[in-house]
Amino acid sequence: MDLGLRVKKINDLMAKRGNYELKKLGLTFSQFHCLVYLEKCAGQQAPLKQLENHFEVAQATMAGIVGRLEGKGYVRSRLAESDKRVKIVCLTDEGRQICASAKKGMHKLQEKVEQLYSQQELSQLEKYLDRLYELLAEENREACEEKR
Repeated sequence: MDLGLRVKKINDLMAKRGNYELKKLGLTFSQFHCLVYLEKCAGQQAPLKQLENHFEVAQATMAGIVGRLEGKGYVRSRLAESDKRVKIVCLTDEGRQICASAKKGMHKLQEKVEQLYSQQELSQLEKYLDRLYELLAEENREACEEKR
């Protein structure tokens, strides 16, 4: 099996397992990651455009994820005071609580993965994956520039 297919299959299996665990809380893997990202942002808020860029998804995709989270009361959105064209997404108290609960379930999977490797191996794996990601991101940027 080639490397690209192997990475995709690993990602698909992790997402499938994550969705299974998160379904118990009424969340999807994408929604969970959005909450975790907001939790780490300054003031636990970010512009919608920043979320789109971070997750590398289209505006409509991110708006759908945020809309569903907003419907559940986990985030709220408002227009930026300095520029009414900018939508700011803010984590709510309920969002912080569900995020904490979801992290507990997700840590079980993380712990299983970590048991497969020593700390040194995990560190090395992270470095390998980061290098692979950077190479592919650069290749993608170059391909996009060639199209212009």
